[in-house]
Amino acid sequence: MGLDIYSGTLTRYYSHNWKTITQQLSEEHGQRCVLRDNNGNEIKPIEDKEEIEEIRDIIYQWSGSLAPNIDPTLPTPLWDENKECDYFTDKPGWEAYGALLMLQACRLLNLPLPNYIESGWNAFNDPIVKKAMSLKYNYSLLHNVTFWLPVPKKIVFSTTLPTEYKACFSTLLLLKEELEDLNQQIWKADDATILSWRNDKFYVPINRKKPKPILGFIQNKTPKDRYCTEDLAQCAYSMLYQAVCFATEEQVPILLDY
Repeated sequence: MGLDIYSGTLTRYYSHNWKTITQQLSEEHGQRCVLRDNNGNEIKPIEDKEEIEEIRDIIYQWSGSLAPNIDPTLPTPLWDENKECDYFTDKPGWEAYGALLMLQACRLLNLPLPNYIESGWNAFNDPIVKKAMSLKYNYSLLHNVTFWLPVPKKIVFSTTLPTEYKACFSTLLLLKEELEDLNQQIWKADDATILSWRNDKFYVPINRKKPKPILGFIQNKTPKDRYCTEDLAQCAYSMLYQAVCFATEEQVPILLDY
């Protein structure tokens, strides 16, 4: 399952009135891209205004219940779900997002960044990332956060979503700070350079890793692509950076969609 970044109102997100980058590019080329739920049913946008209002009310009730636990002094609603702003979305994929986690983990553990990662690599199974996550650094990227909320706090917490699933949350303020810290510590790149990473570093294969024979037989005939770890990390960084800029300006959440 792929990994997308979404920033916008949660009403728009839960009513499916947005399109992934894959959908947008498919339509630009005259093709139709169909998204399906876990049961194989096509996910269609909700057009009924009353149903959309019901979703908005649920989001407001849910976010209102978060406020006392985050900070009782925070004004409510925590953000405006009535905004008619557009949305931001992009698709880092798990390898690029994982490379960014690896970069953060290696920096904090004072370890060299691995030169390459392969297609299908899972950062959450990597010993370096797992160790960094176990040490509970105050970085949302190493807490398996999937939602960042536009509230003036720097915290990480777990709670239940409006859909009743549990998730780990943080704030735009903390994500913005840790991205800025990463840039200053490693690259010191300006805005134009950071934006260029989105396309220049997007899954450019270094070489293909040939499958190894086992007992004289090749078990996996499909060679895996290898990517420069730092290149993929910079690509994911660029996407998150743009999402944070959009979300901060519009004061809306960021979430990972998968």
